[in-house]
Amino acid sequence: MKIKLIGLLVLLSALAHGQDAHYWTEQYGTNSMLLSNSVSGSVEDLGAVFYNPARLSLIEDNAFIISGKVYQLSTFSFKTQSDDQRTSPGSQSDFGGAPSLLAGTYRIKGWDKHAFAYSFLGRRRMDVNIDESNSSYSDIFPSIPGDEYFSGDVYLRKKFNEEWLGLSWSYSPNKRFSLGVSNFVTIRKQSATDETQMYAYTASEDVESFRNNSQYNYSHTGMLWKIGLAWDYDPITWGITITTPSVSIKGKGSFTYDYVYTGISSLEPVYERDRQNDLDMRLKTPLSVAAGVGYTIPKGSLHASVEYFGGLDEYTMMNGEPFYGQSSGNAYQSFLVDKLNPVFNVGVGYNFVFSEALYGYVSYSTDYSAAVVGSSTQSAFREKTYASTFNSNIQHFGAGMVVHFKRAEITFGGTLATTKYRIDRALGFPEGDSSGILDPDAYTDVRWNRWRFIVGISIPFLDDFTKKWEDKLLNSGD
Repeated sequence: MKIKLIGLLVLLSALAHGQDAHYWTEQYGTNSMLLSNSVSGSVEDLGAVFYNPARLSLIEDNAFIISGKVYQLSTFSFKTQSDDQRTSPGSQSDFGGAPSLLAGTYRIKGWDKHAFAYSFLGRRRMDVNIDESNSSYSDIFPSIPGDEYFSGDVYLRKKFNEEWLGLSWSYSPNKRFSLGVSNFVTIRKQSATDETQMYAYTASEDVESFRNNSQYNYSHTGMLWKIGLAWDYDPITWGITITTPSVSIKGKGSFTYDYVYTGISSLEPVYERDRQNDLDMRLKTPLSVAAGVGYTIPKGSLHASVEYFGGLDEYTMMNGEPFYGQSSGNAYQSFLVDKLNPVFNVGVGYNFVFSEALYGYVSYSTDYSAAVVGSSTQSAFREKTYASTFNSNIQHFGAGMVVHFKRAEITFGGTLATTKYRIDRALGFPEGDSSGILDPDAYTDVRWNRWRFIVGISIPFLDDFTKKWEDKLLNSGD
């Protein structure tokens, strides 16, 4: 029976959905968001700091600030093979603000061919809590007389937040060609919890319990660069952007492990706990190369981009010190690892012009997962934990409109990210006369949708206003 209890620890980490192994989940810039990452060679707003910094010096309205608000609604729906035994919710939703871009450009007097920009962007963010619960009353333990009340819960928590702070420079020796560089400092915090609890109340009024809890968290600071080249031969524009692997500056993390089991019948109880803090860690990201093209037509423009992300061989992000279980004396050591496959994403978009004051947008892009999830284990202690866990591919759709005023642009629109995947159920409780606890054929289908609603405003930097005041001040001294 002990083997069956431990067998309930089939991995559910795929449920902790997020962007841990996706690169195109976020979009930046009011117009670029509606074009779903298809603008590497044709970006026309301050999303250029991310997509292609070379475009900064080719954009006509260089001196402007950009601001916007993005709201998102994330929904999960769960369809289990045996929903009649499920006590946890069949759906989950969350509504709130989404990662966004705050950026601005500026010029230096006498450096007319140069453009500069500063930016702050939310690169990735996720906060997911998944509970899977079931209960049963039957003869769970044949070695114990009578039926037992039995309940089990799996708690999965995954949370991370990554912010980029950047400075960009672009130089255009002529009106046809430009180059640029964005230097970003990256700050990432991530944590994950995988906890299983089970309780049984026997006919003899004894209580048996099992608890297994594994956690990690870390914070990391790094640096990377985006190097862009851009060409503008009206009506065609195109560009190339190279994103370098990240360089680690510093990183710290921790591991937590709890395994407490009262034992059934003659089985020995287990008590093993360990906490380790202030562990050194490192984070790697792959090299990527993006290429894009834009083509202007009489009533709008077409956009297309592709980007290749290199893979990463398995490496250790963080390793704990060896420790010994208090009750068993067994030696253990924890490792947080990662491994990523190469990924190739494609995006297409269409900007159609209704009038000089009203533009419309539609788009589509892929968002393939690079995750290489490690195999599940029947051991209560998981020696290796994979930081990237979600290996289902995401599709992105975008649509919206931009209203042009004399000194501002207002953007309205929305995007949809969607995927569906299947996982093994962690808790397969007995049915009918069966006395087994683990059901290897049980599964849960999960549908994830993320709707984003965009309201953005682009405002000129008031160059004319500033110049008038400058002239007035100079003339007043005459």
